[in-house]
Amino acid sequence: MEVMKYKQIQHVQIIVIILNLAASLSKLFIGAVTKSASITADGFHSLGDGLNNIVGIVGVYFAFQPIDKKHPYGHRKFETMTTLFIAGLLIITSIKVLTDAYNRIVNPLTLEVNMLSFIVMIFTILINIFVTTYEKKKGKELKSDFLISDATHTLSDVFISISVMVTLIAVKLGFPWVDTAVSILISLLIIKAAFDILRSGTDVLCDAAVLEPGNISKIVCELPEVYSCHKIRSRGVLDDIHLDFHIVVKSNMTLERAHSLVHEIEDLLKIRIPGVTDVNVHVDPYEYIRTNSQFTNHDSQLY
Repeated sequence: MEVMKYKQIQHVQIIVIILNLAASLSKLFIGAVTKSASITADGFHSLGDGLNNIVGIVGVYFAFQPIDKKHPYGHRKFETMTTLFIAGLLIITSIKVLTDAYNRIVNPLTLEVNMLSFIVMIFTILINIFVTTYEKKKGKELKSDFLISDATHTLSDVFISISVMVTLIAVKLGFPWVDTAVSILISLLIIKAAFDILRSGTDVLCDAAVLEPGNISKIVCELPEVYSCHKIRSRGVLDDIHLDFHIVVKSNMTLERAHSLVHEIEDLLKIRIPGVTDVNVHVDPYEYIRTNSQFTNHDSQLY
């Protein structure tokens, strides 16, 4: 199952790499011909996307390696680490774009906007729209952190390319300074995309909660023998969620029944929340909890 999923993600990445490289090379060529800073900046942005996907293939390969003695929880965080590397590349790209924009301000160039410029930009916009739609759809189907974050980033490419189109029109109408201004705006958008990826990536690496505790408590407490559910914790990525929590049951429940109940809870959660892969349940006897005055019957508010 894991091997098949890896191959599906890899297939998506290869298609996206080819499309991103086609878009970036087209923009860089036209940017060099027309001397447009905004088109060149957008070209570097798209080139970064292609490189990101190449790095992503490597990261996803390691992420789907089987569990071993040294890594009993698997290797899925390699995928998240890859997204952080992508964020770093985006920051470097934005610095490059800002530097070029500054040089344009100091040493202005004469721009040559022609019909080919518009054709190339329309072509690349259509590519980006296809990539973000396709990658987001596959990311949700496969529950891939990398594909979903990359699709979100590619969506920003669409708006950036549209802004470049507006820039070309402005230059054609006699406002060449708009080209430099838009390249600066693009660099800021690249930085924002980088920090969005950093934020989501660090959440995973720092084991931020993935699921709402109240929803878990509600599902678990559907079983009549469970009085309450508390100390609920979740971590991981969308398709590899680890859960642990305490349940309160009647004090005279046999060990055999408590054991089977834990398995019922695990199966129920995996059915209701497909991304759950590991469930660790601690069983508390009701009399012990009542004596310690910590929780009340079906107390789903205390986690």
